[in-house]
Amino acid sequence: MLKLTQTIITNLRSNNKTLLTYKLFKSTVAEASEIRPDEIKNIKTGNRMVAAAFASLKPISKLEAEISTPVTDEKITKATNVNELLAISEGSGISRRHALKVVSTLAEWSSSGKVKVSDFENDSRFVKLCRILSKGAKINRNIASRSEDLSTILMVTADDEAARLISGLNLGQMVKVMTTLTVKKRRSVLLLRTLAYNITASGEQLDLKQSADLLYSMCHLNFIDENLLSKICTDVTFELKKDIEKSAVIGSIVTSLGLLKYKNCEILDALSDWILNNYSLCRPQDVFSLFITLATVNYLPNNSDELFKVLLPQLSLSEARKPPVWLNYVWALVVFNQASPSHLSSVLAPDFVSKFEGAAPSKTAGKLKLLNINASAKLMKNYEGDLLSPLSDIHDVSVTKSKEKTKMADSVVDTLKNLINLEDHLHVNVNTGFGCSIDAECLLDKKCNPLPYNKGYENRGETFRIAILAFDYHDMCIGKVEPSGVNALACRLLQSQNYKVVTIPYTEFKVSDKLVHRVQYLETKLKNVVK
Repeated sequence: MLKLTQTIITNLRSNNKTLLTYKLFKSTVAEASEIRPDEIKNIKTGNRMVAAAFASLKPISKLEAEISTPVTDEKITKATNVNELLAISEGSGISRRHALKVVSTLAEWSSSGKVKVSDFENDSRFVKLCRILSKGAKINRNIASRSEDLSTILMVTADDEAARLISGLNLGQMVKVMTTLTVKKRRSVLLLRTLAYNITASGEQLDLKQSADLLYSMCHLNFIDENLLSKICTDVTFELKKDIEKSAVIGSIVTSLGLLKYKNCEILDALSDWILNNYSLCRPQDVFSLFITLATVNYLPNNSDELFKVLLPQLSLSEARKPPVWLNYVWALVVFNQASPSHLSSVLAPDFVSKFEGAAPSKTAGKLKLLNINASAKLMKNYEGDLLSPLSDIHDVSVTKSKEKTKMADSVVDTLKNLINLEDHLHVNVNTGFGCSIDAECLLDKKCNPLPYNKGYENRGETFRIAILAFDYHDMCIGKVEPSGVNALACRLLQSQNYKVVTIPYTEFKVSDKLVHRVQYLETKLKNVVK
């Protein structure tokens, strides 16, 4: 079916409250031809979808408008089902006026629930009407199937109408709709939720390509549905048991899981097993992606010993090709305590570091990881390679906080001030210098009494240095709600500096809770850490 014609139909159906669509739905050419140019202009600015629909229709001539066809008009008016309505198109004398009338009636029926789009979308008589309506307009000749056109309809129609139509689609069509939304960068939450619900409830098995497409869409549309993610993981795990040779698709799935920070042990184990058993078929970037994703969600798979033994020797800086890939890989090895001195020195070498220096915001993540690695290198007893130069602007980078993270961290500090109310007893937003920040820092004795700084207490044996870290939604994995790899590494680095780390996850600390409850929560956490 023609993509343009589907657009016409759905745009008419989704905007039937506008003056222009009302006139088209009236379906007498005399009335439709009375639409003035200024009306079209207004719709272009106020209702672009309807304007696009009308602009795609070839104007009906006055001669055609004046032709009287009472018999055909009556048949259309008295039709009670799809077959009777489409019977009008049989023969060779169907006009554009009649085609518009039939298509508009079908649109009204589908909108009201009288019929489903699937009742007529594949009917050759309906296709014929579509061709009549789109005659003279520019047509995309690359559209390969009617199901692809249907996904295009759902993309361009109004969200609420599209959501109602989704239940009539098969699994492949729903996946196509999701990918179309991604390509068009259209983030309709209503449509995405409806798609996620129907795909999850479909009972059909997703193949690897469909799973990869859905994960890609969720990443790029910033849309998370844990029920859909669970289905994808179940289906991918099942598919991986088959005899497959789809390394690129596997790599895409692995990368998407990392971007989503989705921690599902079953699929991570399955992917690790598949890549280990089929590494000769894998591209280097697929193996790099596996280690980076595992580190991102801080998960060691069941086969981790064999994975490190077999795959680490296969990977090198030259195979990474791009410096950020190699940096992320070495950082991943640091998360797992698997980085060798040669790994660390390869990214701390001045010529490599220089690739990440400069003020570009895109370099911030790399700078923070270099600081993580530099701090880890200082802790490695047998490390004799380069360290970051004290003059490098890598040291100038600071951890940026989202609005949500700032709100939570501020709430934690404000609550903490009810327990530690003296300024010289509490430091906030501390830049550690090794790629992470401390939301609040204090000194406590073994009875949990706060102590002042700069009074010599820091070096006493019974004094505890406390680092308090607030973890909001973005600091945690989804699926299995635990700190992400970057935050798990931050805790480890702080502990190496003799801090007692107190983590405050958003699942336990609610900004909206009463102050007394928040104070009691923090007091309990502090008492537990100094026991």
